[in-house]
Amino acid sequence: MSQQPLIIPKQPVLKPAQDFFQLRREGIGFIEQMGSRFWTDYNLHDSGITLHESLCYALTDVAYRIGWDIKDILTTEPPTTPPDPSRQLYPDQAFFTAREILTINPCTPDDFRRLLIDLDQIRNAWISSKKCACDLHYYAWCEKDQLTLSYQKPTDPLLQPVQVDPTGLYEVLLELEADPELGDLNDRKIEYAYAIFDDDGERHPVKLELRFPNWELQQWDEWDVLLKNKAVFADETNPPTFKLLKFNRSKTDSTSFDQTPAGNKLLQNNWRSLFYASYEIEPVAGGKTITIENVSVRIYSDTFVKNQATVADLMNQLGNSTPTGAIWRYCRKLLNVAESVKAAKRALQCFRNLDEDFCRVKGVEVEDVSVCADVEVRPDADIERIQAEIWFQIDQYMNPPVLFYSLKELMDNGEAVEDIFNGPKLKNGFIKSDDLAAAQLKTVLRTSDIINRLMDIEGVVAVNDLMLAKYDSEGNVVKGAADPTQVGTSLNFDANKSSARWQLFMSSQHQPRLYFNQSNFLFYKNGLPFQPRLDEASDTLTQLRGEAEQPKFNISTTDDSVGEDLLPPAGTYRRLDDYFPVQYTLPVTYGIGPEGLPARSTPLRKAQAKQLKAYLMVFEQLLGNAFAQVTNTASLFSLNPASNQTYFSRLFGEDDIQGWDELVNTDPATGLTAATLQSMVETVPEFEERRNRFLDHLMARFGEQFGDYAFLLTNLQGEQVAQEHLIGDKISFLKAYPTISHDRGRAFNQQKNLTDPANVPGLKRRISLLLGYPDLTFSWAFSGPAEGPFIIDHYQLKDKNNTVWLEGPLAVNEALKEEATRKAWQQFRDILKRMIQPDAYQRTAESGQFRLTVTADNGDLLGQYPNLFTTEAEVQPIETELVNWSSNERAILAEHLLLRPKFPGDALYPACAEGDCGTCGDEDPYSFRLTFVMPGWIEPFSENMEMRRFANTTIQQETPSHLLPKICWIGNDGFIENPCDPVITKLADLLETTGKTAGGTRPSEQEACTCAQAIYAAFSKVFHAWYADKTLLFFHADSLKTALTTVFTTNLKAADIACTTVLEDALWADVLGMMVTYFQQIALSGWQFERFENVWQAWLGANAAIDWTEQHLQENVEAILTSNVVGSGASLSRDQQAKLCQRATAILSNYGMDFYAWMAGNIRSGLAFSELDFSTFAPRALQLGTDFTFTANTVTALSALLSERYASYMEVSYRLWMVVDLLSKLRNTYPGATLHDCDDGSDQNPVRLGSTALGNYPIKKS
Repeated sequence: MSQQPLIIPKQPVLKPAQDFFQLRREGIGFIEQMGSRFWTDYNLHDSGITLHESLCYALTDVAYRIGWDIKDILTTEPPTTPPDPSRQLYPDQAFFTAREILTINPCTPDDFRRLLIDLDQIRNAWISSKKCACDLHYYAWCEKDQLTLSYQKPTDPLLQPVQVDPTGLYEVLLELEADPELGDLNDRKIEYAYAIFDDDGERHPVKLELRFPNWELQQWDEWDVLLKNKAVFADETNPPTFKLLKFNRSKTDSTSFDQTPAGNKLLQNNWRSLFYASYEIEPVAGGKTITIENVSVRIYSDTFVKNQATVADLMNQLGNSTPTGAIWRYCRKLLNVAESVKAAKRALQCFRNLDEDFCRVKGVEVEDVSVCADVEVRPDADIERIQAEIWFQIDQYMNPPVLFYSLKELMDNGEAVEDIFNGPKLKNGFIKSDDLAAAQLKTVLRTSDIINRLMDIEGVVAVNDLMLAKYDSEGNVVKGAADPTQVGTSLNFDANKSSARWQLFMSSQHQPRLYFNQSNFLFYKNGLPFQPRLDEASDTLTQLRGEAEQPKFNISTTDDSVGEDLLPPAGTYRRLDDYFPVQYTLPVTYGIGPEGLPARSTPLRKAQAKQLKAYLMVFEQLLGNAFAQVTNTASLFSLNPASNQTYFSRLFGEDDIQGWDELVNTDPATGLTAATLQSMVETVPEFEERRNRFLDHLMARFGEQFGDYAFLLTNLQGEQVAQEHLIGDKISFLKAYPTISHDRGRAFNQQKNLTDPANVPGLKRRISLLLGYPDLTFSWAFSGPAEGPFIIDHYQLKDKNNTVWLEGPLAVNEALKEEATRKAWQQFRDILKRMIQPDAYQRTAESGQFRLTVTADNGDLLGQYPNLFTTEAEVQPIETELVNWSSNERAILAEHLLLRPKFPGDALYPACAEGDCGTCGDEDPYSFRLTFVMPGWIEPFSENMEMRRFANTTIQQETPSHLLPKICWIGNDGFIENPCDPVITKLADLLETTGKTAGGTRPSEQEACTCAQAIYAAFSKVFHAWYADKTLLFFHADSLKTALTTVFTTNLKAADIACTTVLEDALWADVLGMMVTYFQQIALSGWQFERFENVWQAWLGANAAIDWTEQHLQENVEAILTSNVVGSGASLSRDQQAKLCQRATAILSNYGMDFYAWMAGNIRSGLAFSELDFSTFAPRALQLGTDFTFTANTVTALSALLSERYASYMEVSYRLWMVVDLLSKLRNTYPGATLHDCDDGSDQNPVRLGSTALGNYPIKKS
């Protein structure tokens, strides 16, 4: 297609501001309107017209520069030194790249598939919602209008329990990349090849195909031994010990073939059959051994090998214990698989979404499928190449590849940029959605699809009698999955049919794999049969795979590390501020140019020239300001907080305009300076208003706004303070926008350092910025030698502009870098806890100014603001900002799904904790629920309910729509004596109605009130002393009531209280009961945030220590039951498997309920975790049922498994009990009542609606 030629138009159409003649006409028109009575000569010789034309030319120059390409206008002056590769093209501009702004945290199943396939170890992946009838669930039912949750159904059948399965859990299947040495990592096969030679020296290859059983579940303890000794199998200098225990045809016989002529004959007669071998592995001498039984063995060889075979030779090959032997390679293969799965788990946890979790991550199971066919080819066809292409096409059909593409490839292909970058950031390029859809797990194989592919191979004439068959994990042909007949909507399978002519159905969640060893193709040329040379065909297949492979390319390792991104287009730097004065453009005869007037000019002529020059200075300044405004276009939209102008001016000097100093007072004290000129151009309020409007424009680009927040902040702080605050808030928000937009649904990483302040949900950071908190980060640097020890002695708290807000000492000295990092984060968390206390801040005089410091309880310095303040009043805003920021930094976003029970007997969320139980609609408190635990003690949210309502609305709007947020603004106070507390009124009423004075009369209202206050003060004093060191303790109501009764009874006597009312035993008992109940509520509600954060952090640590995706407790029990069923040599039927599943569920339910009751008793008793003793747990005897007969050691094996697992679950379950108990009892805190409320005799505090007895603020005197 021809290109449009480049031409210069004869009569270009100019914009009005660039058209000199139009400007001249319009100017003269204005002159005519305004001065036609006195000015009638508009010809060129008129000096006024000359001035007018010069000004018009100057305006066209401004318009011309405004019309430059915007990238040129925004391009800054390049440095004179060699350019920094990391230098941004447009510093401080909100020009985010496509990779920054269009990508997202993985959200859909395809997004997570992309994320996993991008890993070096993963070839394909599939993710689906968890669906497994045998996974953990519990029951919920209503009884007497109360909701009950339990792991077992109620005995009353009329209660109609509902089975509850928390949703939001995913199961992930992985197809791993092949290993160059170990082959396919997705199956449990090992192929071991060797050769023997005949008398003529001819080589006869032998291939042993070993299929190992899935023994990890029933032999869970031995599996742990293998994983813990990973390094042993990589060290050939100190190898593990391998032993072949048996080799024969029977799985139940514990002996091997006889190594006699009779045994050899038996081996040869069954050469094509399956054999079984068993191994023993001892990773460390004298340590625990691993036994792998019934490894199926199939032998592939020619007749010569079979006839020469002996049991001894074959056992010698099977027992090869060198690194090239089958058993050693198998162990390395298992460990490689475990490492690859571990890498996938790390990636999934890193990019997990809010209130979602992964219950299972494992390699996909493989089902081998053999293909047999007669293929007619052309007479000149290369059958070895056709055989290779047949294998290749079938393999591509069964396992379509997922290819990576470069950005250029996709853009050249016409893909839209928003589609290319739609998904997570990948390091190996981009993946097409169509390729992902084509690479789903196949549920059925169709011969017609395969034939269509084979017929496209060059040289193939016809494909006849194509048959498919699949094999089980031992290598036996599977029957009952081929060519079903359809009856209505159901499919009927012939239980005896193994080969499929039309359709072969795959097992659920299994991947088909071409079984090369059992596949067979016979080729015909002109009716004559031919067999291909398999070695040549295999080599050709390798070549075909190499040609089709599109390997992963890591963009971070290429020369151009940003090659897979779209950067803003680069501009050309042009000097926008170049200015040529208008007076220099006038004729020389005017005498105001750089040449000036002749020396002989009269004083009058010089005065006239100077007067004209002064007259034109007004125009020069206006034009200079216009050029400055264009030059500083980038500053208008800059995210640099130091920007303090939106109107720009230019201060001329003698170098710019000759004679300037004669006309303008340039004295720094009294004359025109840049500052005074700028103050005339733009005032501070005007700047703040315009700056906010420019930032609003930038936010609107991304669909964001601060409207409601700006209005409330103005009402709260006043317009001037609010405008300045808003500028900083908007800049912080925009700078963080790529992250807070990308990660708005991203959760924290459960496996990462939980003390790292950066390991928080993206939603929390986004909400914090929307609520106006500064975006501060904790930073430090290592000192000392590179190899260690790793020393950290100083930290800084900085914002995104590298402004330091706080800096101070750290004391970290560790041999390991990871441990040093963990210690640094932990020390910072301790500093953060102290920063929320107002008494931690000290203002000290220093060099005539003031220093702001943060100190520990003992007075040690924790940090200080780097700069000094001129006045003490200037300290307050920074101090308030640090208190508020540190309090918000500790805010907790609790994902309820993470609190789900992980095993039968784990803690359950208290029923009806979220509201009324009458409707019984709260059966599932875990799915799609969040709780925001917010600091209710910080300003403005502690006092201003409008700001709190705005924060609640912001949280609700920003929370993903499928999640239900609960927002708790909780307090963080201990016990505060309140002389107006309602309990004093209750005490007074009790004394007045039931008490008597020494004279036997009822006490007066005043006497009862005075006595009640004395009782309250006495109990408060005892409670204060007892409660002082119990800030972080978890209390159960029952144990707490007992403890308070004991402490009050021990330390208080009725006679010790000065009271006109006689406190008789019965009355004292009533008083004691009332005060115990009151202070019980105080202790349960006191220090809400500190106590909840403490149990939350403790639970997170205990939970992170267990990989729940590997805790297959239900499957472990089923596997032990299955392996111990007497007479189960053949595979169990589906009905039998279902019954075993039910039996395993019943065993775990009974055991779990016993554990639940045991742990509940410990919690009620108030035992600390260190006081728990698992040996006191006495579960009921395990019941195996009557449906099966099990071996004698079944109960022993199950008891060992359950005892070991539940002992390891003890801490995490104990911590979870505390978390769910406290979380369910969190209540909002409100401003305290004023003294005026008490003076009015109000029995109830109307301000404390919905609050608990604690967590309110001290009363304020009016």
